[in-house]
Amino acid sequence: MPAFQDVSHHDLLAIQDGLREQLRGAVSLEEAARQGVQALCRAFSGDVVLARLFLTLPFGTLPVELHRAAWNVVETQSLQAQMTPETPVLTLLATCGTRPEWCDRRRSHGHAAIPLSSRSFVDSIPMVARMLQDMGVDLGLKLENESALVQKILGAGWVGLFYVDDARSARDDQGRRVVPAVDFVEEHGVRTVFGLGKAYGNGSIAAFVVFTNKLLPRRQVEALVPYVNLFMASTFDLMRRGRIFADPSAGAGPGPSASGH
Repeated sequence: MPAFQDVSHHDLLAIQDGLREQLRGAVSLEEAARQGVQALCRAFSGDVVLARLFLTLPFGTLPVELHRAAWNVVETQSLQAQMTPETPVLTLLATCGTRPEWCDRRRSHGHAAIPLSSRSFVDSIPMVARMLQDMGVDLGLKLENESALVQKILGAGWVGLFYVDDARSARDDQGRRVVPAVDFVEEHGVRTVFGLGKAYGNGSIAAFVVFTNKLLPRRQVEALVPYVNLFMASTFDLMRRGRIFADPSAGAGPGPSASGH
């Protein structure tokens, strides 16, 4: 396949056709997400350093391993009082990259489950804050510290776009690097980083996040919007039926009080 810069409309249709065929056999959103990121890695193998798919899920519905990962963040950041079973957690559902350890979500530690428990905490993570902002998603706060994700832009065709033209130099309004992992950026030559996200009917948001080693114009990233729409349409029924994780025996983790945290 051609590089991102040279991809044509015909190339993109071929990539989508291949993904559509693969998704027909998916029995869980996790499996579908894995196919989605692997398809991007295969199609643009010379350009993609790391591709991931995140899904916002209520804290109380997470399987034990992810519930534990989210709670570790909660305890480290002293966020216990702000957590409820409904608190949305940005959950790593699938990952694919140029290193073997980047191809198994269970080997991710710092990004496995990020609780979106308060605006101040999200603002302390530059890349997550910028991604939610760029995608038209706001972390609103309800009464009694119950958090909720609010879409600013609604509609069946809505796809939020997160775009960082050059990870080496991009800064946020506070002067912080948008992609703060300096060693990762420099070692792997990361340049343009982008994300494409869309909401399911129940409000959960799926977001592809891709780190590339090329400088990509925004229009090339926008060309992947149909790819995201195809993924969402193909997995809508899996989300509706609650078929999220590949292991059906992975029950939800205990709530904050039941776990003794």
